[in-house]
Amino acid sequence: MPARQRKKKTAEPKPPKEKLITRSTIMSDYGWTATLIKKYLPPPQLKTNPNYHTAAPMQLWPESLVLETMMTPEFQTDFLKLQDSRNVQKQREEEKKQRVRDVLMQYDLNALILKARTLDRHFVLHYGPTNSGKTYQSIEALKKARSGVYLGPLRLLALEVFDTLNDAGVACSLLTGEESIEVPSAGITASTIEMLNTNRRYDVAVIDEAQLIADRDRGGAWTKAILAVNAKEVHLCFAPEALDFYKLLLHDCETDYEVVEHKRLTPLVYSGSIKALSCVSPGDCFVCFSRRTALNISATLEKKYHVKASVIYGALPPASRREEIRKFASGQTSVVVATDAIGMGVSLPIKRIIFCETTKFDGIERRPLTTGEVNQIAGRAGRYGKFDKGEVLVVGSSTLIQEKLNQPTPPISKIVIPFPNEVIESGIKLSRLLSVWQEPPESQVIAYEDVSEPLELLKALGPLAKQMTPEQVFNCIRCPVDTQNAALVNYWYFCCAAYAKGTSMPFPVAGTDTLEDCELRYKQFDVLHQMMRRCGVELDTSEARKTLCKQINKLLKEKRKNYGNECRICGEELPLGYRYSICKDCYESGRFMRY
Repeated sequence: MPARQRKKKTAEPKPPKEKLITRSTIMSDYGWTATLIKKYLPPPQLKTNPNYHTAAPMQLWPESLVLETMMTPEFQTDFLKLQDSRNVQKQREEEKKQRVRDVLMQYDLNALILKARTLDRHFVLHYGPTNSGKTYQSIEALKKARSGVYLGPLRLLALEVFDTLNDAGVACSLLTGEESIEVPSAGITASTIEMLNTNRRYDVAVIDEAQLIADRDRGGAWTKAILAVNAKEVHLCFAPEALDFYKLLLHDCETDYEVVEHKRLTPLVYSGSIKALSCVSPGDCFVCFSRRTALNISATLEKKYHVKASVIYGALPPASRREEIRKFASGQTSVVVATDAIGMGVSLPIKRIIFCETTKFDGIERRPLTTGEVNQIAGRAGRYGKFDKGEVLVVGSSTLIQEKLNQPTPPISKIVIPFPNEVIESGIKLSRLLSVWQEPPESQVIAYEDVSEPLELLKALGPLAKQMTPEQVFNCIRCPVDTQNAALVNYWYFCCAAYAKGTSMPFPVAGTDTLEDCELRYKQFDVLHQMMRRCGVELDTSEARKTLCKQINKLLKEKRKNYGNECRICGEELPLGYRYSICKDCYESGRFMRY
């Protein structure tokens, strides 16, 4: 008898799961307010947050219920009233913003140009590539002046000019944001560009690296200096891409000028690629784009190839950088490892520039080097009088350097307008002034100084800001502080608290046991000096800084091998620019799980 076939039971389809949404979703996606939720929706379902078990339970409502409620006449009446109220509020807010913009725009480019027209000045435009003698010729003119000022982007460059002039028998003082050296009877000052005194009359002013006028972070300082420096003769030194821009700007200022073209004194050639650091030669400069990589490369050179290397990076204090530069220039070290800090005018006897990386992190993303960056850095090779040519190479197979070397950089098209300090006395809240400034109108030729860091520092002040006048708050938040460094921001805050109370500011608290501690301590000294200056006091911390720099140089010499780029498991050398602490083999074999 045939077996009885069993009928397969067909599973009934499950009803679709009801979608639940949170209070924040209802308010952000559907435009409700807390009042509407309370009036029209029943008590919420409570559910534990799966990602944060210790947090308060989530309040949830069925999405279908929210949509049904929104279709009711009573809700629509209330919602239309809400929309009308929002539109009125939005209009009022825009009117307030416009009033603030009107105050800020009293100090726009037209106002700066009108003021520049009142000054009696003659400009000399020095343009040309790196290593073409632009700055040298300008400094020669400065030497002959009874009074003058050098304005550069870095303390290191100001120090170099300070030393050059005094060594030549021309009395010169030094003024930067972090230190001040007064030389008796000096009529000339070497300074960082932000320290310009626009109320003083000079015979000669030299403004270096003037193509940086288009930089949104610091370009406003060049705009202010070029349009407001009160000097009979102003020498501008800049890259070729800025020539047409400055001709147009000075034409608008109704200022006469002459143009001096500078050609590179030694040819710059691409010499191919190298596979490893073993191809090192005396006079080489290895270029990378992070402190960690610079220390890794210098440690590998010394440990594996027994090559003594100087190391230069942005966080290294100027005195320590000068010591590393001195070692390389005198032959105590045969090569130098540097970040892009090397690109800004530092004069070194470099034969070959070797790019170890062709991308850099710009604070937002990792991107390829631009044409301007490649040529600015590569131009350091082939110092005139020591080498008959400069050579440029790359580690690895990248063709980016070869493609961009000696190619013209796109011309500058924008000028950066500095935030006007005068508006602090306008009676408008400082937070509103900065917020509106940070939302500038669209323009093809004008950019506005980035004030995101002052805004972050204003937020960090919190209730402390209420204990100070607007001028005091502004002085505090304009102090140059790396807002990504929490320890430095905390120290700055304690200095601000002392400033508000009129008490003594705390001495730097970071230690001196490690290189990182010493670098932080030096930055704290910078903050202390800046904050004391805001109190009208020039604090002499030179001896403490010198002691700290000696410790940094000692650590660079004795502890550098600790920064070698080796796998922490097997000890194998890791590739240049490798982002992890263990090699690929150790990771794939799972050996790191045992440590």
